[in-house]
Amino acid sequence: MKYLNFSFFILLISTFTACDNKTGSEKVDFDREAFLINMADNVIQPSIEDFASKAEGLSVATNSFNINLSLESLNVLRAELKETWLSYQHLAFVHVGPVSSVNLRDRVNIFPTKTDVIEENINSQNYVLGSASNVAAKGFPALDYMLFGTANTDEEILAYFGDPDFGESRLKYLSDLVEDIQTTSNIMSEGWADYRSTFIGNVGTDVGSGTSLLVNEYNFQFDIRIKNAKIGFPSGGNPRTGGVLSPESVEAYFSGWSGDLAEKAVQSSIAVFKGEHFNSSEDGLGLDDYLKAFDAKDRNDDALAMAIISQSNAALEEMEKIEVPYSEVATTEGSQLVDVYNALQAVIPLIKVDMTSALSVSITFQDNDGD
Repeated sequence: MKYLNFSFFILLISTFTACDNKTGSEKVDFDREAFLINMADNVIQPSIEDFASKAEGLSVATNSFNINLSLESLNVLRAELKETWLSYQHLAFVHVGPVSSVNLRDRVNIFPTKTDVIEENINSQNYVLGSASNVAAKGFPALDYMLFGTANTDEEILAYFGDPDFGESRLKYLSDLVEDIQTTSNIMSEGWADYRSTFIGNVGTDVGSGTSLLVNEYNFQFDIRIKNAKIGFPSGGNPRTGGVLSPESVEAYFSGWSGDLAEKAVQSSIAVFKGEHFNSSEDGLGLDDYLKAFDAKDRNDDALAMAIISQSNAALEEMEKIEVPYSEVATTEGSQLVDVYNALQAVIPLIKVDMTSALSVSITFQDNDGD
């Protein structure tokens, strides 16, 4: 009789804590497939399409600049560069499928750019942009240098491209950089349709599943590319810098767009986390809803989803206090950029420890940041 009672007790406990055989995590009232479908159709695909559209605009502006070297065509080209670069900030948070297969982040946004390699490539006209030696001599940072950093005035930049000896080679390198970005965007656009079913079909949380990929790429972009590369390393805020300042290593050093791009990146992090439809205020199923379904809490026993959004907004508010290019701010020890870094750092345990634990997702990338 005691054995029967004990068996009934075990059965009762199992009923209330039933586990998902695919993940080993406790079942909750959350439609993971619907979550992945929303991310696929309303977040990732339109992000790819927007980037491809912006890359096309960048290509058209480059062609116009090559035909007519003028201040007007230069300004149009710069504006298209900024729009494409801003579009990238959102897409970088969903670095999955064809976005990952082209290695978008490394292909278009390694900074600081190597200006000496760029000039060597131009002078020799013997380069392969896809080679490892050119990873920091292409993409947006290389365009930033060519359109803003090759001279002190706009007139001198036009003269740089109009030089009778090297102008043609410089325009060719400019065109090759843009063509590489556009080719990348086309590969992503064409590849998404085939990958979509794979993405939404793997509804578990194991390594390689849609959820695991999203959570890992979200963490990587926020931690490694925003907190560290955009803010921590230039400002000396990251402990690995030993407090050494390197203002020249900010994103968009030559144009001074560092703050605009960083703010867009954090805004994108919040939008992707909430599953917001791209370029729309409509809120679909996102990671926040997933955490709410688990009633996940942070270390202060507050709702984890709201804590992530609140702390991300706090970091954004610190960014908005800075009204000059980050390269200017990063020249001062203990600057406002360090405040931004600390605010971003406060998000990391929430998304890298608490969120991954709640969702039973393992972090698969390696870093030595001590987080």
